[in-house]
Amino acid sequence: MMISSKQLTHFSIRATNGDIGGVRDVLFDDDTYVVRYLVADTNIWLPLSRKVVISPISVKQFDTENSIVDIDMTVETLKESPTIEEHKPVSREYEEHLFKYFGYGYYWIGPGAWGEFAHPNELVDQHQQYTNNDGKSTHENHLRACSEVSGYEVATQDGNVGHISQFIIDVSNWTIVMLVVDTNNWLPGGKHLALLPSDIIDIDWAAHHVSVKLTHDELVNRPDVDENKLSQDGYVNTVCAAIDE
Repeated sequence: MMISSKQLTHFSIRATNGDIGGVRDVLFDDDTYVVRYLVADTNIWLPLSRKVVISPISVKQFDTENSIVDIDMTVETLKESPTIEEHKPVSREYEEHLFKYFGYGYYWIGPGAWGEFAHPNELVDQHQQYTNNDGKSTHENHLRACSEVSGYEVATQDGNVGHISQFIIDVSNWTIVMLVVDTNNWLPGGKHLALLPSDIIDIDWAAHHVSVKLTHDELVNRPDVDENKLSQDGYVNTVCAAIDE
């Protein structure tokens, strides 16, 4: 199933024994373009607006008709999970603490997006230890928030064209298969152009722009993405195929 990051932030979260708020943001890895966490807005039941993250490892299913994400944990378990401070990056030390708490295997061990596995749910009950001789993680952290990158200008090889408006996510393996470039402020009429992760050279967090391998003309000739069709079987694959032609 394909879903946009913007759509996800309108989903509520349902634990095994009750509702626990909604999805506030999506954290992704800017190296592999895999979604690592959903940030839960827990204001309705946690004091002082504590923020917690939910790994796709615990996601059971999506109720798209009612915009609900079902997770495989109780409200109490999530309440006691390690919290994050909003507007601060999630460190690898925090991730190790979080994964130890839930008993998950580390996704950063192994060659794939989810370590030795193809899908995040396979990391349940696969807890492992992976540190160097100093007892510290040997992997860098590449986590970024979709809300942060949304709005970044897109720098082609010969000029800026539009800005990132959303991310298209395949929730079968939580990979970001496509980004959408909104050109309303640059081109008459405006379009929502398809951009692939492989098109991206660099994300400049200081300058707030995304550098791509494409020229201006190559980007503006990309297919126009219709958000209303994302749920249709094969639609995103069709858009990607059109890019390769």
